Amino acid sequence: MSHIATPLTADRPSLPPYGKESNAWDRAFWILLATTTLLRLIYARTLPLTGDEAYLWEWGRHPSLSYYDHPPMAGWILWLMTSVLGNTVLAIRITGVGIISAVVLITHRLAWRISGSARFACLAGLLLMGIPLVEIGGVLITPDTPLIGAGALGGYFFYLAAEEGDRRAWWGLGLCFGAALLSKFLGAALPAACFGFLILSKHHRPLLREPGPYISLALAAVSLVPVIVWNASNEWATFVYTFSARHSGAGAGLGNTADYLLGQSLGLSPLVLLFAFPALAGGFIGLRGNRMTRWALPAFLALVPYGGLLLVSILTKVGAHWPAAGLPFLALTVTAYLLRKGPISSGYVAAAASAWVLTALLFLIPVIPRLLPDDWEYPLRNTKVKTAQLRKLTISPSDSGKRISAVLEEMKADNAAFVFTRSYALSSLVAFYTPGHPEVTVLGGGSSHGRNHFLWFEPEDYIGHDGVFVSYRDFSREREFLLARFDRVEPVPDTAGEDDGLRLTVVRCFGYSGKR
Repeated sequence: MSHIATPLTADRPSLPPYGKESNAWDRAFWILLATTTLLRLIYARTLPLTGDEAYLWEWGRHPSLSYYDHPPMAGWILWLMTSVLGNTVLAIRITGVGIISAVVLITHRLAWRISGSARFACLAGLLLMGIPLVEIGGVLITPDTPLIGAGALGGYFFYLAAEEGDRRAWWGLGLCFGAALLSKFLGAALPAACFGFLILSKHHRPLLREPGPYISLALAAVSLVPVIVWNASNEWATFVYTFSARHSGAGAGLGNTADYLLGQSLGLSPLVLLFAFPALAGGFIGLRGNRMTRWALPAFLALVPYGGLLLVSILTKVGAHWPAAGLPFLALTVTAYLLRKGPISSGYVAAAASAWVLTALLFLIPVIPRLLPDDWEYPLRNTKVKTAQLRKLTISPSDSGKRISAVLEEMKADNAAFVFTRSYALSSLVAFYTPGHPEVTVLGGGSSHGRNHFLWFEPEDYIGHDGVFVSYRDFSREREFLLARFDRVEPVPDTAGEDDGLRLTVVRCFGYSGKR
């Protein structure tokens, strides 16, 4: 990779202070970053929580050393943010908005350090900002949010340590290893990529004889102590779920791989995925040289999660977001590949445009129903899909929460009562949007299992209590399930208003038997 993508060399003059190059490229980057951050902040504040986001909020109000599904980082973050900012949608999501903007900024800075070019750094940041997974991930909060932040910062520290000889960076890298592993076990891809790079590169292999890499590993090991302690007391639930239960029923086959590639084509955009293959291959081939270009380092940091999970997809289902920790380095590598001859190539323009168009379409989904006439009907299913129904997807279900609260308070006047559902996601939404944020548990098993809710609820403590049941399904489909656990059940008439974003079945249940 030459010209704009040529790495700095030892005899090249020092770079000016970061961000001090007053030119159009720098200004364009900062304007784009500010604009996309503001847009994501607006969406984050406006759109109602998803079920999984509300579930993570439940983690935050039940602080723990770990959780059933994942390590605890997302829960710790939400405990801190809601303690400071209160139980609001913005408090839950603002960390995601900030982390993704920081990831773009870190990627821009790394691109600038490697290339010495504000132009290249801006173009790398522009491509990353357009990738759908990045922008959507910068609105919602998920366990991948801290993972991608730790991955981006860890890759930056690794570059400083391995390429620029900054020994202090090994300590920063170790902290990032720990943060990544505390976010998701997929964070193991970061230390695997860093040590794989050191092992395969003849030029960098001598670093393995120094203490720095092992300091990083030691910090990563220490970070897992809370997860180990919690799991030792909970039948190793996180490990069993992550490495076994999550994949039960997911058979091996090339169909999984096809699904993985389709997911990546939507999450990255088809052209970014297409150019990723030669870009990552070029970086890996560079590892075999005596003195590879510095673009091999970010290429390898992207190759391990994306290539590794491509191989894993042959054995089981792989989520499109699973390799997210490698996203900053993938964008950096694809940009370097497409600009390897210097000028802005048609390939780069096409790749960036395809990503931005796909992202724009995704961001228009909540907006379009507000622009359509009130009487508009979807022409292919005009009896089922109307403007009013589409608008409900973007309306807060707070009215449903008030309705549930009224029923609960009425029942508490006669006997102790609790709220429950059959889904961890719905239980979390009901808890968040019901005034006072009552504990809402999960009864029953099956596909809508309770996860952590099963750990937070002891059925024996509630025998004889009454309950308020909430479901998406009609009462007739839930009646048998409820009568197996309560002496008597009574559906509440549907009084939800037209502006309610979540139409629910609410049932009064009397005399809990203690059966989960």
